[in-house]
Amino acid sequence: MKIINIEDKNYPEQLRKIKNPPKKLYILGDEKILSNKSIAIVGSRNCTRYGKKEALRFSQDLTRQGLQITSGMAMGIDTYAHTGCINENGKTIAVLGCGFNHLYPKENKELFNKIIDTGGAVISEYPPVLEPSSDKFKQRNRIVCGLSIATLIIEAAARSGTSITARFTMEQEKPVFCIPNSLENNKGVGTNELLKKGALLATCIDDILNKCNIPKIKVDITGNSKYIKKEYQKIYNLIEEEPTNINDISKKLKLNISEIATKLLFMEMEGIIKKVAGNSYIRI
Repeated sequence: MKIINIEDKNYPEQLRKIKNPPKKLYILGDEKILSNKSIAIVGSRNCTRYGKKEALRFSQDLTRQGLQITSGMAMGIDTYAHTGCINENGKTIAVLGCGFNHLYPKENKELFNKIIDTGGAVISEYPPVLEPSSDKFKQRNRIVCGLSIATLIIEAAARSGTSITARFTMEQEKPVFCIPNSLENNKGVGTNELLKKGALLATCIDDILNKCNIPKIKVDITGNSKYIKKEYQKIYNLIEEEPTNINDISKKLKLNISEIATKLLFMEMEGIIKKVAGNSYIRI
């Protein structure tokens, strides 16, 4: 563990400028990335399938543009924001609302390790012995947006910590983006309200890149940084983060199951998909 004081040269300058900056940062991982250009992605802990899909999409697409993703390592949208970045070989920053000795949520212990192992950083303003609390979670949100040039909100209930992150972002005079949500989705009430109050609509990363004056980088036509052999591409395109059954793949491609099973086996050996329960597959 490293400790950076606010007076230190390697303390991130953009964080030093916010109201009430943390006096100390406790860091596990690479402290150098704290000064890199980052986008905060936050949202509901109890997110919908739509929210999960959009968090992964935006996180992956922004990572392909050379940006880092910063979030709070909570369940739900935060988890998928970090995961999308890691999936694209990016480096992500997680800001905790507790000390390292009381990791919360415990379900994200594996994600915690993966963030560090892939060159990212997990940080906290709290000494390792301090336990999590609602006040600490609220306060860590100012650090999440303080390390970022903009905040993207995927889903948020009417009253939530996500709305606090939006307020901190606006106080720091940085843009807040929200994706549109169905009026029937109670997890989208907060984002729709923020849009009414002046947050910026984001339907793709171009909306964020243009507002933040970030030149767009051309990516390969598949939209994936992983190399997928041509013979596997059609099958790979049908497999998502949610489990996809081999029978569904067979019907959509009109190929026999034995032929698909062989290709799926080789794809799994190459580490681009994973077999799960029920003869189904997910992307890695």
